[in-house]
Amino acid sequence: IDPSGNVGIGTTNLHAKLEVNGTGHFSGHVGIGTSPGTTYALDVVGTIRACKVIADDPYGWCDYVFEDNYKLTNLEDLEIFIKTNKHLPEIPSEAEVMQNGIDLGEMDAKLLKKIEELTLYIIEQNKQLIEQNNRIKALEKNK
Repeated sequence: IDPSGNVGIGTTNLHAKLEVNGTGHFSGHVGIGTSPGTTYALDVVGTIRACKVIADDPYGWCDYVFEDNYKLTNLEDLEIFIKTNKHLPEIPSEAEVMQNGIDLGEMDAKLLKKIEELTLYIIEQNKQLIEQNNRIKALEKNK
């Protein structure tokens, strides 16, 4: 620690509040604003600002939703689920999130899956709308 309060690890040539110089990996866990003994590799209590975050997704991506054999839940069953559970299938409830937090990579994949399912529902409804319009036009011609 220099006289101005800058802290250095592996260096005495300090130009910032915290400077780390060394090779290899840091051992243990790092906590910022936390109590000692964090169980996470990096534990931050507070807001984190970053220009870019890259997360490797161990959950896979959701393009399987567009496969021909993918079965969408029918809308009536989906409505019953939502009325009963007050959240979408496969999406945690508010209580679960408050208790356990969320894994951002996993949640991103789940949200994308829901967007893709919504897209399929819209496409199906559009087909039905076109068919209904064609039937209406045919009925009007036959009057």
